[in-house]
Amino acid sequence: MTKHPLTDEICEQISRRGVSVTTSIERDNMRGAADWQLQQVTKWLHDNLGNEIYADACQEDYDNLRGYIITDSVIDDLKAAMRPTQEDQEDEEE
Repeated sequence: MTKHPLTDEICEQISRRGVSVTTSIERDNMRGAADWQLQQVTKWLHDNLGNEIYADACQEDYDNLRGYIITDSVIDDLKAAMRPTQEDQEDEEE
């Protein structure tokens, strides 16, 4: 099973209690809410952008991209950014 990127420590940091004590049920609920929110965003992107979107980006990752990109690629990139795997996190540390 892949580790959720919303770690116990992060759950403690964003808890509104003011004390760093959350239960495992609360942390699981926070992770479930984060997953649900990501699903809603990806559904909205898919439903509202169609199959392609026009991009005019000047970011390092896209090398001055201008043109159409596949919506599913954007969704895949968003999911990877929001839910990195353990391998992704290890690659960033290198």
